[in-house]
Amino acid sequence: MPTDALPVVPYCGAPPVPESLWTAWNGDPLLLAALGAGAALAGLVALRPAAGGQATRSHQRWCFAAGWLVLVVVFVSPLCNLTSALFSARVVQHLLTVQLAAPLFVLAWPAGALRLPRCMAPAVRLLARPLAVPELAWALFGITLWVWHLPGPYMAALASDRVLWLMHGTLFAGAVAAWRSVLAPTDTAMRLRGLLAAFGTSVHLAMLAGVLIFAGAPLFSYHLATTAAWGLSPLADQQLGGLIMGVVGALAYVGLNLAAAARWLMRAGSEAPSPAPAARRLPHARAG
Repeated sequence: MPTDALPVVPYCGAPPVPESLWTAWNGDPLLLAALGAGAALAGLVALRPAAGGQATRSHQRWCFAAGWLVLVVVFVSPLCNLTSALFSARVVQHLLTVQLAAPLFVLAWPAGALRLPRCMAPAVRLLARPLAVPELAWALFGITLWVWHLPGPYMAALASDRVLWLMHGTLFAGAVAAWRSVLAPTDTAMRLRGLLAAFGTSVHLAMLAGVLIFAGAPLFSYHLATTAAWGLSPLADQQLGGLIMGVVGALAYVGLNLAAAARWLMRAGSEAPSPAPAARRLPHARAG
């Protein structure tokens, strides 16, 4: 698509046309270096014993690998370039980040599985302490979702690479903090509170989706000139994004939380103490 008709060219490149999409991979060397460094760091961490002296479990390594691959799809594959053309593709990108990559990283690095250098640990704990409250973590994450899907912040992210990465970073960090209360809680009470807070997030995510679906006009002016090549009007693209967010996104929260609750109940049942066996009665010796 000619770039002279666009107010800005986003980080992921000029909006593609269907014929050239599958060649539109993101070759940003800084991004590729960051992904490679993250994979190498994770490999080193996996070889070290956890805080309790236990080795990293196999499923944790698989979860990290899967989460890393999701980030590659989100930021390197042609999906990144498609987000320049379609708001609905941006919604898919965000959902993959917060509903798939973030939970996978939480499962890969539950509490105690990652040892930070001593010089970093106090600062990280201080910053993370408020996010240990499930209601606060999910509330902040919900606010972040709303903010970045409002026209002003969304357009600012398209116009500035720094704002774009601020958007991705806050969404991912907020999702990790929120999912930790459900998938890697410190106690049972925290898990229950996290499950309730996550359900609340699914409700207001559906509300945000409703705003996008039932708006009478396109809210994102950048996409007024980018959707026609894909057979969609700007309003239809926005409504499709709302449907993806409301149906796939909200239902995914419900499904993931039901799975987390079932996993917790199964684990609680397996860890319940079994009743002590009845004492074996010894025959009384007969009196001679």
